[in-house]
Amino acid sequence: MKKTIQKLMAVLLAAAMVCAMAIPAFATDGDATAAAASTGEGKITINNVITGQTYTIYRILDLEYHKDTNSYRYTANEAWEDFVRNQTGDLKLDENTGAVTWINSNPKNNDTAIQKFANSAGTYAKDHSVQAVKSITAKGKEGEHGNADNSTSITFENLPLGWYLVVSDLVDVHNGALCSIDTTDPTVEIREKNSNSTLDKSILEGDQLLSVNNAGIGDVVNFQLDIVVKDGQPKGYVVHDKMSEGLTFNSNSVSVSLLRHSDGNASGNLTTGYTLDTHPGDGCTFEVKFDDGTLEPNDAVTISYTATVNNKAVIAGSGNTNEAYLQYNNNKTTVKHTTTTYVWGMSVRKFANLGNGDTDHALADAEFKLYKGADADKKYAAFSTATTVDGTSVYKLTNWVTDAATATAVVTPASGNIKLEGLDEGTYYLEETKAPVGYNKLTAPIIVVIKSTLPTAGGTASYTVTADGATTTDYTVRVENKAGTELPSTGGMGTTLFYVIGGGLMVAAIVLLVTKKRMENK
Repeated sequence: MKKTIQKLMAVLLAAAMVCAMAIPAFATDGDATAAAASTGEGKITINNVITGQTYTIYRILDLEYHKDTNSYRYTANEAWEDFVRNQTGDLKLDENTGAVTWINSNPKNNDTAIQKFANSAGTYAKDHSVQAVKSITAKGKEGEHGNADNSTSITFENLPLGWYLVVSDLVDVHNGALCSIDTTDPTVEIREKNSNSTLDKSILEGDQLLSVNNAGIGDVVNFQLDIVVKDGQPKGYVVHDKMSEGLTFNSNSVSVSLLRHSDGNASGNLTTGYTLDTHPGDGCTFEVKFDDGTLEPNDAVTISYTATVNNKAVIAGSGNTNEAYLQYNNNKTTVKHTTTTYVWGMSVRKFANLGNGDTDHALADAEFKLYKGADADKKYAAFSTATTVDGTSVYKLTNWVTDAATATAVVTPASGNIKLEGLDEGTYYLEETKAPVGYNKLTAPIIVVIKSTLPTAGGTASYTVTADGATTTDYTVRVENKAGTELPSTGGMGTTLFYVIGGGLMVAAIVLLVTKKRMENK
């Protein structure tokens, strides 16, 4: 006589996997489908897997065929006998036959009971170090759905028929799904409904969130971290942030805000529930550690803070990076997100054309000041004391001042070469304030424009320096001085003297001419 097959639907805990679960009490091998599956093999496929996560299965119940009764029955796997025996509200173990049946009332509509059971099974597996049947780690880039070969599934094959617990290391092991593979349904598919918590890192400029930006030494860069809590048990949440040495973290700038969907999207700043560690000792610049219980599933957290570009900033090249990632349940981590701040510079070459093949004669002792803006917005650059690198005087920007008298006059050395480092993208004015002895000072500043091309995904940064509209070579502004005596300005005493002398000479010439004509006529 064919026994009735009882079906159950197993559901993960909140935000966990969902699996169709069947718990037949008995099934005869007179059924054609049952006979086909009597080899005792089945498989469990998990769809929408998260790459980098490990999925593990445990067999709680074995499905056995008994020839004497011409039927199948579930029996407790040896490692799970104590667990099954203690689940008196859900399971009944016949001590005489070893048969296990589900006794919870109305199981098809009792998701809570199934969830509780799965939770208990996971805890038991963890606490008793139960040997797993098999584990598979989804391939690909950690923290993303789908494998490296663009598939989104993993499959456990050649499994003995029975009742299985499936868990992911995304969350604590006591969260999982219950699956039955039996003579009727030897193939089971479940779907991963968990997702990794996420962290996005950005540079905030105005109302834009950027991954790259330009800045100068002394500039303050605004950073923003956006975290979405996805897993079912938010605990052990630590934000790690590491800045390159060209950025100085402003520890008093940290602000944490929370958007809680369960409270009707209420938001506000958090002043408790976390700690700021500015000396974590793990190579990071700082860490934000959330207390267990502070966060809930689906919370959105924003962390804002600033850093100042300092004199150790990398000029051009690879830029100045700020890297962050999130550590959470069971020490899982998100993919690292990095922003890059680029800082630029320019060179100045002071020279004279002496002819005779010496067309690039280096001039020392020329003095320049750099400024930006105009009128009320005009600011002059202050630089650090110059260092000498291969004969070139290198100046690093320190700050901007409004008084020209307090600005730094950069001076060309014997090589005629100077470098000005630590500049943002923008328009600048290079003013010669003193010419070398024997040469004329420039009558107008040189307009210098620094223009960057910031990278997109996989690209590199570049920039150009133009001087009075002409693109420079090697980012060098070439300043030629002309030799000669500097004439007095128009309207000065010297000019008047020229006028007087010139007029006198003309009068004398006319008198001389008239006298000569008269002499010739006599």
